[in-house]
Amino acid sequence: MFETIENKRISEKIIEQIQKMIMDGTLKTGDKLPPERELTEQFRVGRPVLREALKALELIGLIERRHGQGNFIVNNIENSLFKPLSLSFKLSNGNIEEVLQLRYIVESYTAGQAATVATKDDVEKLYSIMKDMMEADTEIEKSYFDRMFHYEIASISKNKLIINLLESLSYLLDIFIEKTIRMSFFGEDSIEKIYNEHIRIIRAIETHDRKEAVEATNYHLGQINTAMLHD
Repeated sequence: MFETIENKRISEKIIEQIQKMIMDGTLKTGDKLPPERELTEQFRVGRPVLREALKALELIGLIERRHGQGNFIVNNIENSLFKPLSLSFKLSNGNIEEVLQLRYIVESYTAGQAATVATKDDVEKLYSIMKDMMEADTEIEKSYFDRMFHYEIASISKNKLIINLLESLSYLLDIFIEKTIRMSFFGEDSIEKIYNEHIRIIRAIETHDRKEAVEATNYHLGQINTAMLHD
């Protein structure tokens, strides 16, 4: 089942092989990995190296260790503390303008798709999030509901790949949104503008007006002054 591992960053090779087996369908969600003793024999590695690899996969959200049962393939990436794309972007000296460009690409699509497929319950949830945002007392609370608003639109679009992408980039997007809310909360730009822009997006989704949903989203993102978001 598993290939023998050569001596080159052995734990990384184990991780790569298990990831490859997930991608090609050999391993699926719910599958139980062989016992550690058997895995050490198949990989021809020591137990400390194997456990290092399994722990890394657990942190990523691909493996879950169940006491007394063993290691299972899971899909806990969205709950993982490890956000590889966010960290890679920061380490590569990415800038705030690139984050906004990505938001244009992703959110204009998800808003349009949400306008196409949204149910009455979906729309009610968006209005509920907006109500909570407007009633929140602090910038931190308002930022939280702002993030929920945009993530919920992505969720309504039902594109799992986009949802996973946003989860992996959540550190970056959360910081971006927090800075935007802070700027509006304390700066000359009234927070009311953001409320109105959000409501416009919701109404477009509610009336299944795809074109308006995209235009409203692009207008909303276009109001962000990236020059003021730099640290």
